[in-house]
Amino acid sequence: MVVVLKKLPRSVAIVVIIAATFLVYWPALRNGFVWDDTALCFRDPLIRSWRLIPEGFRHFLFLDATASEFYRPLQRLTFTADYQLYSFAQSWGWHLTSILIHAAAAVTLWALVRKLCATHPAKTLTDFRAEWLALGVAVLWAIHPLHTSAVTYIAGRADPLAALCGFAGLAIGLVSLENGRRSLLAALGAAACFFCAILSKEAGFFAPLTWLLILAWRRASWRLFARWLVLLAVVVGSYAALRFTAERTPPPSAPVTPPAVRPILAARAVAEYAGLLVAPLTLHMERDVTTRPQESVEATLRNARLREYQTLLGVVLILGLLAWGHRARRLDPLIPLALGAFLVAYLPVSNLLSLNATVAEHWLYVPSAFLFLAAALTLAQSRLPRAGTAAVLAVWLLLLGTRTFLRQADWRDQRTFLERTIAAGGDTPRMRMNLGNVESAAGHHEIAIAHYREALRRARDESPTVRGMIALGYANVLLRARDFPAVHTALAEAEKTPLLAAECRRTRAALVAVEHGSDSGNLLRDALDLAPNNWAIRKRYVEYLIERDDEEEAMRELRDALEHHAFRSEAWQLLGQLLESINRPDLALNAYQEAAARDVHDEKTRARLRQLMVPK
Repeated sequence: MVVVLKKLPRSVAIVVIIAATFLVYWPALRNGFVWDDTALCFRDPLIRSWRLIPEGFRHFLFLDATASEFYRPLQRLTFTADYQLYSFAQSWGWHLTSILIHAAAAVTLWALVRKLCATHPAKTLTDFRAEWLALGVAVLWAIHPLHTSAVTYIAGRADPLAALCGFAGLAIGLVSLENGRRSLLAALGAAACFFCAILSKEAGFFAPLTWLLILAWRRASWRLFARWLVLLAVVVGSYAALRFTAERTPPPSAPVTPPAVRPILAARAVAEYAGLLVAPLTLHMERDVTTRPQESVEATLRNARLREYQTLLGVVLILGLLAWGHRARRLDPLIPLALGAFLVAYLPVSNLLSLNATVAEHWLYVPSAFLFLAAALTLAQSRLPRAGTAAVLAVWLLLLGTRTFLRQADWRDQRTFLERTIAAGGDTPRMRMNLGNVESAAGHHEIAIAHYREALRRARDESPTVRGMIALGYANVLLRARDFPAVHTALAEAEKTPLLAAECRRTRAALVAVEHGSDSGNLLRDALDLAPNNWAIRKRYVEYLIERDDEEEAMRELRDALEHHAFRSEAWQLLGQLLESINRPDLALNAYQEAAARDVHDEKTRARLRQLMVPK
């Protein structure tokens, strides 16, 4: 039997990793689009055509949604490919792409671990044990349920992309250290992978930083180190040139966590993540390790006690991690390297820096790979009974895979996702607000209003911007329910937030038109002046002008929009309709052609094009 295992082909290991990944994630193929998927997929005009790919590198994410600091053009590029192949009608294709990228990342992790073991200066493991250790680490990482928020959630695809490119870069970088003709080509390939990693997600910087750590571990010569520093400087400089010249809207300013509080949150996060890594029983978005007020005094005190115990446990775990790294040097020098790589990937999200959350499951997507490697190497060098250890690990892997398989149903659709997140402990103002929007869209106004009231109650300790956004959403829900006095009250609260001034004007314009039947043009014009790049506001203003038969002004507004953002298919389509209305079919034909070129699935425009091209 041992002989057979020793002859296990590499292709078989790759098939095992891919099969294990698909075995636990295939139910995701039945899921739809949830949460930020609507903003990053449905509302991004830059993914509608291949010809818009260069334009995608000139804009940050959430182009037509709440502004962000996220510059991730490779994520947008994969969304472009998905839209071409599947449109929005076949969500399974989008999920298939995410699963394939995750499986590929697991395979590159396997290749990286194999390469690290093979090029190990001390080489404490036999080739046979190294092969199976690499396979075990890759399978564990591929099926761990903690990663579902990065794989099952389409908007979370940036993590698998960064991991795939980063792991590949590190593995190819190790090849470049070998003497031979391939070394220069491999070095350039590794640098290209590092570039792609950071273009996938800002956390992709783990890859070049880990590579410098590997060079130090390998005791590379100063000449080699200097060459790599120059090469990485080119990579970072190229990224900076793209990022800092891209068009962006400053996002809402988030409250800064006081420096004295950050170590406490960092300790709690370590304890939280440790529990999720070992026993991921309760998984949900919107995790939090603060001691903010709960729904009652008793719940607040109970949560505070839990967090204090969690702080102590986190401190113990941090000390244990340091002791592990110190003692592991005697067992295997590769263990401290793996722990160092874990720290490089983990520290930016450890709460030592002020973040937009305190914990998030997908933040451990990359760091966990190196932590699993360190743990596997430690077990391989331990004196534990091999048969018993293997049996325990096999049972644990089976339980993890089962948990991942069952977790896919939590992301079935928007309502299911929100309700299960709230039930699992992620009952935050954002979740309540989004669930209120779902109920409002379904016509369940009373239920929607109840969710918004709960969101406002829970947002009492949030920033004024967050409270204002919830109040604005509440006003829109109340408007659909035609509760006009309550709309005025909610809108007055939202208008206290200057950042929301334009959106508040648009909502007030709708309120004036619906409640009194009055002309809302001035309010819409004010909203557009406050946010000239807001396409939703400009579109509504153009529609208002068309309703008032002011085609000339509507034409000017559309041409102004297209002068700055010619990539908008919807603007070209609206221009074509306007030109038809003033009896200019020749110009309308050109506008429709532009619209069709910018949206490969705009069948309505293509049908109109065919009608216009028929000789009369």
